[in-house]
Amino acid sequence: MNTTAPVRILEGQAASDHTQKVLTAYFSELDHRIDGGFDPDLTETSSPEQVTPPHGDFFLMTELISGEVIACGAVRKLDDSTVELRRIWVTPDHRGKGHARTLVRSLENKVRALGAHTAVVSLNEEMTEGIAMFRKRGYEPVEPFHENTTATVFLGRKL
Repeated sequence: MNTTAPVRILEGQAASDHTQKVLTAYFSELDHRIDGGFDPDLTETSSPEQVTPPHGDFFLMTELISGEVIACGAVRKLDDSTVELRRIWVTPDHRGKGHARTLVRSLENKVRALGAHTAVVSLNEEMTEGIAMFRKRGYEPVEPFHENTTATVFLGRKL
């Protein structure tokens, strides 16, 4: 019996109050998981315009009935052929239910809708679950595409 509540993915959420709350929770988890902590001021950031069509997009995943935000993710065009997947996170209580895979598929579809054919992602080496998920999806190591002080793993995939 499947006990996972139905979800929906909302696009165009870069300026949402819910986005700021979920990013705060995400950064807090990073601060606890990354050796030496995480300072969002030292990471490469995206302006709201960079994650808003036609340059990108910001997605929130919510439980359909309660409306609770359970995941987030964004896409940002790096150039006409390459789009970066960013800020992909699922709340701890909702992990292990396939939500990250569902969200990444939606983000990859947005990459295609933006006219690009390559998706790239950067992660910290402590984010082992994310690295494993992306490797299972066919992502392979690529050259670093930004100078983020916390990202140590750079992966990409032709879509």
